[in-house]
Amino acid sequence: MTYYGQNTVPHHFTDGILRCNSGYSTYLSHYNTRRVISAPLTITVLENNIGSTTAYVKVRVRLEQNLPAGHFIHIGLWEDHVVVGGSYGSTPTRVIERDLASTSLTITNANQQQDFEKTFSVQSGWKRADLGITAWVQGPSSDREVHNACAAKFSTTGISPSSLGRVKALFN
Repeated sequence: MTYYGQNTVPHHFTDGILRCNSGYSTYLSHYNTRRVISAPLTITVLENNIGSTTAYVKVRVRLEQNLPAGHFIHIGLWEDHVVVGGSYGSTPTRVIERDLASTSLTITNANQQQDFEKTFSVQSGWKRADLGITAWVQGPSSDREVHNACAAKFSTTGISPSSLGRVKALFN
């Protein structure tokens, strides 16, 4: 892979635990290893509304299996199609994180659910039509495994509840 004439390989983690900073074959191997593992929980975006200065989101986590204590839910506010300046000129960039909220998951037993709400401040230069959120549940610092994730773009008319169910989300 090259970018501006430099041979580079992106550094990433698959599901938060398999580290890869080598080629595509390693990435593909990690992907294939993790995609067959069912998620122990479901994340659903119940509500997301955007106003002139705030963006509100409500997310539900439902455990399908018991989960040990110590997990966190993270909700990231992001903007798509941002043009970033730099020494190589202006570059359109996909998905820049604008803000992040994190809190402890307090449920541990199968069939329990917990709702999370967050109101983010929206800066005047951000394009509201390109804003969205990603919510994910991640294990404690001892393993940092990402158990599931869900993403949704904001719209002025709202959204239907969305969830990936027990299928793990693997974002590129």
